[in-house]
Amino acid sequence: MKKKINIVLNFIVFPSLAILLLYLAFKGIDLEKAWKELLKADFRWVMISLVFALGGFFFRALRWRLLLQASNQNPPIRTTLYAVVVAYFANIAIPRMGEVTRCATLKKTNDIPLDVSFGTVITERIIDFITLLLIISTVLILDFSFFSNFFWENALEPIVSQFSESKTPLLILVVFFLLIFAALLFFRKKIRRLSFVKKGMNFLKGLIKGLFSVFHLKQNGLFLLYTVFIWTCYILMTYVVFFALPSTSHLSFTDSLFVLSIGGLGMSAPVQNGFGAFHWIVSRGLMLFGVSQSDGLLYATLCHESQTLMVLILGPITLLLLFLYNKKKA
Repeated sequence: MKKKINIVLNFIVFPSLAILLLYLAFKGIDLEKAWKELLKADFRWVMISLVFALGGFFFRALRWRLLLQASNQNPPIRTTLYAVVVAYFANIAIPRMGEVTRCATLKKTNDIPLDVSFGTVITERIIDFITLLLIISTVLILDFSFFSNFFWENALEPIVSQFSESKTPLLILVVFFLLIFAALLFFRKKIRRLSFVKKGMNFLKGLIKGLFSVFHLKQNGLFLLYTVFIWTCYILMTYVVFFALPSTSHLSFTDSLFVLSIGGLGMSAPVQNGFGAFHWIVSRGLMLFGVSQSDGLLYATLCHESQTLMVLILGPITLLLLFLYNKKKA
């Protein structure tokens, strides 16, 4: 049943949501005219953006390797980089599949336990989430009145409204979880003897070990530096695409921080590789700077589809390199 639900979600629900968001984003846009304008773009800036994207991949692999080393694992940088690229490739097919895929890749190439590597990946995600919040905070500090309404209307208000419209009283939820906790506490001895619980506890221990790897880093300064390099690459790859279109060439470096912030929110949507969600929120965000919706969509398309195409090319090449690596190792 669980497998069937995953198939329905990953291959029907999420793709349908992506198509719906793409439809809403491009609704009312003259696609023929937009295509002609897209062909006029200066693709040299797009190529420079992809160089920064590759830099982000490389520094992400270096940072992840530091976390793995803090968990007493020492994979070579080559296989760590392969795993990162394969993760981005997997995310195009299934949302959030990349996190599992890159752990499975290192399990096969370097026999690193899945629980440990997955714990380090979660730690990475937490660090990146905090960094994104810092960037959003910086944007708000620079011009609170200008940007705050956009974040409220397009990110926070929908979440708040979902909770406020919920018909399930908070008290019932609290009582429900208290009853579950009491039952687990009462039957804890019998539960511990179950084989799947023992396996789950061992996995949890490895997961916690990976999660707390950040506290056992031998090179804290280098970890921070890699994090700065990763997000600098992200900012620059967002910024340079401004110059690919006349309609966005006037935007500043500070404006790219805002676009990166809202683009990050779009990429976190539960759809394949942020399809639709990224286009919709970035085009709406650029309208704050006087950029038309159609030009905003052109910018979002250049950013998103160029990176997607790059990953679609690198993905199969990396899988081939992994195959050759494993064959040579065997």
